[in-house]
Amino acid sequence: MNRLLLVLDAGDGRAPDLQAFIETLDPGAEIYALGDRACFLRTALETFDVYDKFLPFAGSRLFFVTDITSSPAAGKMFGSFWDFFKQSTLPAAAE
Repeated sequence: MNRLLLVLDAGDGRAPDLQAFIETLDPGAEIYALGDRACFLRTALETFDVYDKFLPFAGSRLFFVTDITSSPAAGKMFGSFWDFFKQSTLPAAAE
């Protein structure tokens, strides 16, 4: 699974429907939103696939998405955030 960061500008003040967006991704995809300007995604899709799927939800809003799967992280956040953020990737296939 990839861990992606999606960052949005203020746009027209209306937040995109993130729940509807996450439902367009792969089964098992998850989202952890930080307000309506940033969210973390866990998905099997690659960055540009997520970009393509988010375009209809973005409207005139500017945004970027980046893969942070291998990035170290530190901070002061709720336990539920760390549970989401540090959850392991898919288990390795048995040999």
